[in-house]
Amino acid sequence: MLWIGGGQGAGKTRLSWQLSRATDLPVHRVDLWSYVHHARLPAGESLGEQLARGAEAAADAFESVSSLRLEFVLDDVRARDLGQVPVIVEGPQLMPAFADQLPAGHGVWLVPDPERTRRVREERLAGEETLRDRPAAGRSRLSRLLERDALIAERIRASAALAGRPVIEVPPVPDWPAIAAAVESDLAAALRSAPRLIPGRELTRQRRYENSAAERQGRLWMQDAGLTMMPSYPFGCECGRSGCRAVWPAAPDDYAARTASGQPLIAHGQTD
Repeated sequence: MLWIGGGQGAGKTRLSWQLSRATDLPVHRVDLWSYVHHARLPAGESLGEQLARGAEAAADAFESVSSLRLEFVLDDVRARDLGQVPVIVEGPQLMPAFADQLPAGHGVWLVPDPERTRRVREERLAGEETLRDRPAAGRSRLSRLLERDALIAERIRASAALAGRPVIEVPPVPDWPAIAAAVESDLAAALRSAPRLIPGRELTRQRRYENSAAERQGRLWMQDAGLTMMPSYPFGCECGRSGCRAVWPAAPDDYAARTASGQPLIAHGQTD
């Protein structure tokens, strides 16, 4: 595996997606398995209950659940039947302290400035509110959530320093090309030696796997959040062509309908 971890709003999803397309490697977003994983976990406090106990307790709970989910992540990666092809795994749950068996040069952590996290959180909350009939109740807990996020970011930075793992600082207004270049530099040795997905059927199969995970997560999120309409998601092209970066922004229902016959999603003409 190649890990891209870090705090909320650091660009992990954006950068891992771009890297996966540039290298013909599979990408694995831990967040797309959130509901599946939590169904396997012991019953625990809700996020609201964690935040009510304070930012420190909420950060502790996040690390504890992330640790429990690590084995689930490994199971999910094994289920992809990738052989020797490494997968780019990304998510805030990939704490540096969990990477003791990850070889040097196979992981990098992005730590956002608190202002960067605040902007991203507010944008996401505003987007959720437009999909609901009423304002999101979560707005009132935003400040406590940001306090927890700041603590997690500090823990990532400290843990990475202790383990000798690379950290990339993400400012409030990121220079994405420069950050992408830094990520590739930190993973350069692993990327040079990594076998790639074979264009054609195998590349198509893995892109379909990634899209199916996004479709499932979108449906479950809609039900859990009480959304009145399906949110759009940038589903990646499944043409199997090396280096294809085309996407099709659509709701999960639309993706399911378009691929119901078993034919791959073709999204040429649209880019990320």
